[in-house]
Amino acid sequence: MKKFYLLFTFLGLFLSDVSAQWGYFTGSFQSNTNFFIRDEKIGAANLPHYDNLKVGTDAWFNLNYNNDKYGLDLGVRLDLFYNSILRVPTTPYTAVGLGNFFVKKKVKDLTITGGYIYDQIGTGIIFRTYEERALGIDNALLGARVEYNVKDMVKVKAFAGVQKLKFSVRKPIIVGANVEGNFNIKDKVTLVPGVGFLNRSMDKESMESVVATIESYDTLGRFVPKFNTYAATIYNTLTVGNVTWYVEGAYKTSEAIKKDQIRDAKDTLINSAGNCVFSTLNYSQKGFGLTLQFKRTENFYLHSSPNPTEALFDGIISFLPPVGRQNSLRLPSQYFAPSQENRELAFGVEATFSPNKKMTFTLQGSYIRDFIMKKYNPSDTAFFGEAYVDAIFKPTKNMEVEVGFQYVRYNKFLYRKEGDHEVDVYTPFAEFKYKINKKHSIRMELQYQHVEKVFGQWIYGLLEYNFAPHFSIAVSDMWNFDPNPDTNPYKNHYYSVFAGYTIGANRFSISYVKQVEGIVCTGGVCRLEPAFSGVKIGINSTF
Repeated sequence: MKKFYLLFTFLGLFLSDVSAQWGYFTGSFQSNTNFFIRDEKIGAANLPHYDNLKVGTDAWFNLNYNNDKYGLDLGVRLDLFYNSILRVPTTPYTAVGLGNFFVKKKVKDLTITGGYIYDQIGTGIIFRTYEERALGIDNALLGARVEYNVKDMVKVKAFAGVQKLKFSVRKPIIVGANVEGNFNIKDKVTLVPGVGFLNRSMDKESMESVVATIESYDTLGRFVPKFNTYAATIYNTLTVGNVTWYVEGAYKTSEAIKKDQIRDAKDTLINSAGNCVFSTLNYSQKGFGLTLQFKRTENFYLHSSPNPTEALFDGIISFLPPVGRQNSLRLPSQYFAPSQENRELAFGVEATFSPNKKMTFTLQGSYIRDFIMKKYNPSDTAFFGEAYVDAIFKPTKNMEVEVGFQYVRYNKFLYRKEGDHEVDVYTPFAEFKYKINKKHSIRMELQYQHVEKVFGQWIYGLLEYNFAPHFSIAVSDMWNFDPNPDTNPYKNHYYSVFAGYTIGANRFSISYVKQVEGIVCTGGVCRLEPAFSGVKIGINSTF
């Protein structure tokens, strides 16, 4: 690690002398600081942060250098975590180090990259490395990648490396390749086909852990695990006029995988191959759009190691795209269905209609269940179902009104490992925006939610004022005015007060927040977070 610091310090000093002639620097800084205030009524207590630590900080400083003349890109990022709740919200984490670095060189149609690599094949079903800071995910590949572009029609890439783990790396080796084309067949008809391959070779230490787990089973549950797992995917995007159809099918060879502990409770690991099919069909024309989605997943558990001690999000190689609407409003976003790796059959549909510039209507529905219901799910209950409708009206140039309703059938036992198989959620909502003049605007939200088997009844209100381009302030309250006595006897208020200031490329914010325990989702990935009470300070800067 010290060698990397010395290397990039030297490069920074050298390049600073030539950047004015040959290239330029860009960078960014982000920090989030939490001050914890104990509140036993909402469950923000009896954790290290509320009992002793009181303050936690996460920070990232990123510096990039680009030289178009020589086709050279360099990047380095310093990460700092001090009593952080980012990775595991209930456990403080403190560390500082080099979180990312890369060197990229382009020679005509050939591009070579070394360092930490973020990439994916297709939609990511067999391979995706990405950073999602809000959830503490950073599973970059530390290694090398070679890309070759053939006349902007065919792109070929190959990569190899090991997966990042905090400021270290995992030992299993990942090797992959991807070929993707882009062809115009005739007027308004295009094909974007692709094929990808992946190999994961497990290290000796991980294999010994897997073997020890398997040997603890009785004779019938034992099997011989494999060091190597292979995965392949084939996909294509077909565009014909107003219609776009994407389809992808993936398969992985047999290996030791985690068994579904909710529906199959015997042994931790089983020996199984996996497959996944995902497809979207889109049609759009002026004033109308339609999207259909389908996904079938069976035992597509693809991690750097099948070790059952892996923590949430640790070692994930694949990304299974979710089917369903990702809502941004506070109460409608409380119940979302993240993808299931073992067995899932999912359908989704969304239609938008705009008869004129002043009105837009949206209808959306999704339905997710096990495809072998009676055998593995004796209660014969679906995983998730959602019906959503909203309407946006613009009665004047400066005014916009949105009203809508969401119904969700949610299998809490499956997604949160506790509670009822069938939870019904009813959420009407409204949003109002008014532009006073070019600089001043206001926004209001009002939402109600009835979820009898979990929290009872909620009401949420928000008032936001914006003074462009510098100031924004907001106040909100999420009130559990009719709580479920089995969940919480208190009629809790979850207040929030926010203020933000922007100057140039710099944004500063401070907020007082009370947040209910619940699922937090970003980019289709979700995790359960405990209640929060305290003050948050954020800084975002680019240069």
